[in-house]
Amino acid sequence: MSRFIKVGTMIALLVTFATINAADTVIDFAEGKWDKSQWQTIKSFPVKPVDKLKDFAFSQKQDCVSFDCSADDVKRGDDNCLMVYDTGKNEAEFEVVFESGKGHPGIFISPDIAVGGILQKSYCIFVADYTFAIWCAEADAASKTTRYTHLARVSRWFQMFQKHKIICRYNKKGFAIKVDDSDTIVLYPENFKVNSRVGIWGCHGLSNYYSMTVREKGSLLFSAVAPK
Repeated sequence: MSRFIKVGTMIALLVTFATINAADTVIDFAEGKWDKSQWQTIKSFPVKPVDKLKDFAFSQKQDCVSFDCSADDVKRGDDNCLMVYDTGKNEAEFEVVFESGKGHPGIFISPDIAVGGILQKSYCIFVADYTFAIWCAEADAASKTTRYTHLARVSRWFQMFQKHKIICRYNKKGFAIKVDDSDTIVLYPENFKVNSRVGIWGCHGLSNYYSMTVREKGSLLFSAVAPK
C-alpha cells in the first residue's frame, strides 16, 4: 500500500511539474493589465511610396488596445500599425481575440525587422467581414514600399463590431491558421524561416484587440485525423 502511495505521489508531482512548465502565457490588453515594455511598435512601408511614414500607435482603451486611421490614410496606403511580442519559442501556438470595426485586423508571425523598426518580411493574416486571407509581406528598400504576395484566402462572413478569435500554430516548417470555427488552413511556404516573434497588426481602419494567449502545446492539427 505504501509503495502505491509513493508511486502515486510521484506521478502527481510529475503531472504538476509538467502543468507548470506548459502553462499558457495570457496577455490581457485591458488598461493596466499588460506589460507594454514587452512589446515593440514597428512600422510597415505602404503599398505605394509616400514622403514620410506616419507615426501610428495603438491606443489604450479600458478593455482593449485599438488602432484607427483616417480615410485619407487609407487612400494614400499608409494605414498600418504593428506591435511585436517575443514568445521565446520557435514552436508554439497563439490565439488573439479581436473585434473588427471597419478595419482589417490581423496577426503576423516570424517578422524580420530592420534597424529603426521597419518590417522587412513577415507572414500575415488579415480578417475582413467577407474573408480571411494569408499573405507574405516583403519590403522593397529601394522604393520604400511593401509587396504582398497572396498565399491563401477563405470566403467566409465575419460579423463586424463583434469579437472573433484567430489561432495560429507555427513551427520550423510552416504554420496553421483558424478563425472562429473555420476549417484549419496549413501552409508550408518555400524558404520559411521561423523565429520566436509574433504580433498584432492593425490596418485599414478601426480594430480592437482584447487578448493574446501563447501555448507551448498547440490545438491546431497540421494533418487531419479520422474521427473515433
